[in-house]
Amino acid sequence: MKLLTRTAFCLFLLIGLSSANLAQDKGAAQITVQVPEKGHEDAAIRVFSQEAFAGGAKTDVKDPKTQKVVGTAFMKEFKGEGESRVLKIALPAGKSQKFTVEADIQPNNYTHIYRTKEVTLKAGDSAKIDLTQKDSKTDRIVVRWVPTPDDIVDKMAELAKVTKNDVVYDLGCGDAVMLIRPIQKQKAKRGVGIDIDAKMIEKAKEKAKEAGVADKVELRVGDILNLSAKDMADATVVLLYIGDDLGERISPVLQRTLKPGARIVSHRFLLGDWQPTRTEKVKGTDGYPYELHLWVVGDKGKAEKK
Repeated sequence: MKLLTRTAFCLFLLIGLSSANLAQDKGAAQITVQVPEKGHEDAAIRVFSQEAFAGGAKTDVKDPKTQKVVGTAFMKEFKGEGESRVLKIALPAGKSQKFTVEADIQPNNYTHIYRTKEVTLKAGDSAKIDLTQKDSKTDRIVVRWVPTPDDIVDKMAELAKVTKNDVVYDLGCGDAVMLIRPIQKQKAKRGVGIDIDAKMIEKAKEKAKEAGVADKVELRVGDILNLSAKDMADATVVLLYIGDDLGERISPVLQRTLKPGARIVSHRFLLGDWQPTRTEKVKGTDGYPYELHLWVVGDKGKAEKK
């Protein structure tokens, strides 16, 4: 009887220790993510990992700056609301894992700002990640294309004083209307359009062909934030409709790459703290008011309003 009791006790102890070990095999890491006040209502948080979330969705991992695919990872999206999000991730004990946390911040209905940070955690760890601050090196900004009315495009070309000697660039060109019309109306020498969306570039090529100016329009797929002086070597005029967030980011790119005397005209949006040479308010044929901004590269004069 004593032997049976001892055996039962040993089995109980063994089962108890095994259960304790199993309980310790997995724990939770906690990440608190702060997102900007502006845009937090619609912000989505995605976490990428090479090991965690196995069996879930697997997606391409892109370099934040070049947007080239550099590998694949498991991805999990965390729902929530407010400026502070708490994420709990189940992890095996004792082993550190690297995570990439991405916030898709939407400050308005046409802009997505993708902001990322990396963190290494093991079970029981907690970390705070601040994604409220702009990062010009890694932030990726994508703006939904919205067309500018033809008559307003014509006003923009007039403000830029486009002539037959000008090469017009449209950054974030969409369907290329800002290239087609200056070639048709002001007889611009050539137009160059750059857009991150390959489908829009195909649509732009069709539009240029329909307008009979395909031989004078060059269209490229690319990220306008990664432009070099070589990419913009022959630009004399740049026409824009890209949003304030993207405008702020591209402002130093334009100042760095364009030659003195080049003209930039933006429909509605500004270029960060770079003050325009002139601002004009015009009325469209649709009856609505529009604001156009002109910058002349190298012009140090005060902004003029009309």
